[in-house]
Amino acid sequence: MTEPTRRILFVDDDPQLLSGLSKALRKYRNRWTMVFAGSGEAALAEFGRARFDVVVSDMRMPVMDGAALLSSIRDQDPSTIRMILSGFSERTATLRALPVAHQFIDKPCELSELAAAIDRACDLRALLSCDAMCAVTGRLGALPPAPGIYHELAARLASADLCVPEITAAIECDGALCARVLELASSPPIGTGRAITTVAEAAAQVGVEMVVGLALASYAFALAGDRPPPDLAIGELQRHALQVARAARRLAASPEVAADAFIAGLVHDIGKIVIATAFPEVAAAVRQGESGLTPSEIERRILGISHGEVGAYLLTRWGLPLPVVDAVAHHHDAAAELTARPVLAVLHAAHAAIATGSAWPD
Repeated sequence: MTEPTRRILFVDDDPQLLSGLSKALRKYRNRWTMVFAGSGEAALAEFGRARFDVVVSDMRMPVMDGAALLSSIRDQDPSTIRMILSGFSERTATLRALPVAHQFIDKPCELSELAAAIDRACDLRALLSCDAMCAVTGRLGALPPAPGIYHELAARLASADLCVPEITAAIECDGALCARVLELASSPPIGTGRAITTVAEAAAQVGVEMVVGLALASYAFALAGDRPPPDLAIGELQRHALQVARAARRLAASPEVAADAFIAGLVHDIGKIVIATAFPEVAAAVRQGESGLTPSEIERRILGISHGEVGAYLLTRWGLPLPVVDAVAHHHDAAAELTARPVLAVLHAAHAAIATGSAWPD
């Protein structure tokens, strides 16, 4: 029997819980190689011996908690998918893990739910580690750094004591970011179409959650620099992103899905910006078109991957939530399995609504 190639590391300081988890997961031994560690230090020792596709860690552990552990793992291998298991009472503590965890799973959770999340994470990691992706990223050079302020804003947004003035003040401290957020908030697809002059006014007009999302989107659009490549219609791209984001937010069935779907809508075409900047010849071929092929198919013919996967690769490095990254990677994949992937399902629906002109205003 061939040993499974997918390696999963589980970390929890409760010996009984870890033992119970090990027994419950025996049925998955045919597809995962599983290692169980009783502390953050033990987990790092295991990680030093061999890399893992996914690390699933408890949050509250002595000496080294889940956030510190996943931060160290991110620094050693950013491609590892990082998950936190946390209870509702640990809400405040888990805010520390926002920049380093791709997904949060409530504890206790159904075993099937945990297994499905791990399988999706492994599939995504395999997609973002394929030979074509390695060839593309090898030509990209240094990737743009993670927008640290986004995680700060997301942490403030998730806080039980939401303080809108603190969020607006954080954005206003960055003059360039502030200007881009105000520009986006003033655009017709999002706001009233009239100029908004302060972040506080933007929060009142479109909502503080949308303002935080726009802060992230501003980083995506800014990747093109002050002089976007001639084959990149940045204004058209920005308008489309805002339309899809708004439609996705309205189509979502829950506030949690709406928040992720809105972010996914804003950044789903970030890979187009990366490709146009690093591979102008590919962007030119897409603009010229090719009979019978979609833009994504032209990208795949030339690069072996599309802007969806390129964007997902960057967003994984930025530490965005796994459902957002998954949705971006597969937003043009008509054959994608949408069951138990609500963010991807909503993004597909939003795209269809925009394409048919059936999206409705707020």
